[in-house]
Amino acid sequence: MEPTEAHIMVSPFHGQGHVFPTVELCKRLAARGLAVTILADASISASLQKLAESSGLNIRVLELPQSAPPDGAPDHPHPPPGSFTDDGAMGEIEDILRGLPTPPVCIIGDVMAPCVTPLCNKLAIPRASFFTSGACSLAFEHAIWKHRSQMKGHDEPLEVPGFPPSMTLNPSDTRHGPPPGGPPPGGAPLGGPPPRGLPPGGPRGRGGRRPPRGGPPPPAPGDGGHGSSNPPWMNGIVDCVGALVNTCRDLESPFMEYVIRETEKPAWAVGPLLPTSFWEESAQANDSAVRSSRRSGIDEERCLEWLNARAPASVLYVAFGSEVGPSDEEMTELALGLEVAGKPFILVLQEGGEDDGSGPDLLPEGYESRVEGWGLVIRGWAPQLLILSHWATGGFLSHCGWNSTVESLGHGVPLLAWPIRGDQHYNAKLLVNELRAAAMVDMDGESGMVNRESVAKGVRVLMESEEGVNMREKARELKGLLRSSVASAERELDAFIRHVLDLPNGKCTKPSIPPSDGDQ
Repeated sequence: MEPTEAHIMVSPFHGQGHVFPTVELCKRLAARGLAVTILADASISASLQKLAESSGLNIRVLELPQSAPPDGAPDHPHPPPGSFTDDGAMGEIEDILRGLPTPPVCIIGDVMAPCVTPLCNKLAIPRASFFTSGACSLAFEHAIWKHRSQMKGHDEPLEVPGFPPSMTLNPSDTRHGPPPGGPPPGGAPLGGPPPRGLPPGGPRGRGGRRPPRGGPPPPAPGDGGHGSSNPPWMNGIVDCVGALVNTCRDLESPFMEYVIRETEKPAWAVGPLLPTSFWEESAQANDSAVRSSRRSGIDEERCLEWLNARAPASVLYVAFGSEVGPSDEEMTELALGLEVAGKPFILVLQEGGEDDGSGPDLLPEGYESRVEGWGLVIRGWAPQLLILSHWATGGFLSHCGWNSTVESLGHGVPLLAWPIRGDQHYNAKLLVNELRAAAMVDMDGESGMVNRESVAKGVRVLMESEEGVNMREKARELKGLLRSSVASAERELDAFIRHVLDLPNGKCTKPSIPPSDGDQ
């Protein structure tokens, strides 16, 4: 599309799974000649600034004012954007918006960071919702709310209109919905991350990282979604101009159509939002070049040397997200299951904080010496893009976070799914039931726990069975689909920009912002 000097502001959420897609979205907007401003919380503003500067594009970062928490609020050193935002802090944000030389024609807000919603309404600035997850998880969350009364007391799966036949809504799916009430309405406090050094769920060795399985189910329609019979994210999309979704339409077409139909809003599939270099077939992916804010737990050259010594498609890569993971007991079972399976593997252990030395204790005594030569243990961050793009990698045991899912499929690597919470369960279901590019780790029906036998069984299914061969072939097909979708994602982003510029406030580069009370 033709370059434009219009200005767009972006309000991200603090999690790494949100930050990286947000940065890629900002790069693509700025590459089209748009001026982009990221309104960021102090906990992520420095890393965002570094990423923005390295892009060489017209992207700047403004640090979000952070007021003191109210009495009785949890003491988090890094509250997420919008938490504890009182009238004074909101006033500072309003002053920032009013003082910009070119006010934004639109504010793109992560659905998990709704603090700017009231200001958008007050200043008559169009707002778009941004979903860093895929469309399948959005559709399932909505279907759970919409059909919960039908599911109550029934054990049979429910066919949801518009869903593929393989993606029925099962009673077990209702356990994985958003927490009661979900994210708050715009301007209200969000639950922050855990204190530094304590992984979610408590310190390692004293409770593990797995969030409680089960617990209170999502509220019945009208019981907790802030007075709505819809999932919490629907409250943030009601008065927006549309939604940007981090997926490609060819991968999740039925679910994109479902979201559009149920929200009665336009939605654009602008993903997967991955670095441009990710799609370069001839190049080995280099994490340090595209994710410089992450400090790897291993030198990339050493990791590459280890992979080069393996047979093609023989290595199982094992990694979970930075925010959730198996319990300490399950991590031990995982390690032993990998040993029993006997396949070459790379195991990533996300340690706690700098002062938490519990990471090494997760492995059985003498474990690393027993697997030396065919098992590589990485503590901290791993160069995931490099590993997934290497010809020796034949499978990925993953929690099925959306970024990890599309990174794996984008390199044609099938998955062994071990979802922990929320959207990961729907992503895993999509991979196993519909895309046929993954197997599921067996979990105990009551506790949901995973043991060494189920790990070893899953590894063998993925890495040496005929079923695993078929999954690998499907993953290769999806690799081609994702790579061919890059152009369509660019067209959808262009369509979004045209939509915004055609709005009353978007017809000029400097929309009219109503005067403040003091200006009247």
